[in-house]
Amino acid sequence: MKTLVTLLLAISLNTQASQTDITAIEQAAMSLDTQQLTILVEQNSGYEKAFALYNLSIAKNLHAEQEQATKSLDSAISELENLTEQTPNDDEVRALLALTYGLKTVYQPMKAADYGPKSGQALAKALSLNQNNPRAYLVKGISKYNTPAMYGGSKTAALTALDQAIALYSQEFEQGNSSDKVWGEANAHVWRGLANISLNNKSQALTDWHNALAISPNFGWAKMLIQQNQ
Repeated sequence: MKTLVTLLLAISLNTQASQTDITAIEQAAMSLDTQQLTILVEQNSGYEKAFALYNLSIAKNLHAEQEQATKSLDSAISELENLTEQTPNDDEVRALLALTYGLKTVYQPMKAADYGPKSGQALAKALSLNQNNPRAYLVKGISKYNTPAMYGGSKTAALTALDQAIALYSQEFEQGNSSDKVWGEANAHVWRGLANISLNNKSQALTDWHNALAISPNFGWAKMLIQQNQ
């Protein structure tokens, strides 16, 4: 019995540590803190390292450091591909992998024919493993928003997916989340705002962006969108 209690306590502590790292990475990403993200890449391994690399890639790209952005993204993809072999039934890994593949098509459009389908397959697998994963619906919404209509993209479909993501985030916290990889709720509101404004729903878009700030007060992207659209 004592051994079992010790084991359960160790699992609980590891889960808390993992979520602490995820939260720190997300907060650094929202302020585009490349220095802190670099530190978090070095301090972590596995999923957390891949998540930090993905966010570092975005920050580097926005700082016009395209070569470093691509390098970080490729490292994130490699980390996640290795993880899918080790843990093939982890829906969180598949969802993040779908997101990194999708960003690869943005950075290198000539590779979209390869990475677009890879992203779709990873997302479909994530949803088949867990139909209630809010991050999977966030990824679906981002994909639908960014994909041209001729290739299956749709701002309306993006809005539907993001509505579902936000509803699932609420349920995740209300019911007590079972994942140690919780992130993306504020981002879901930002992307829903983008979908809304593209559909001429400006007042709802502003509400979405204010909701994002209510969740993460230091979210620079949400602040910028509000300023641009007031």
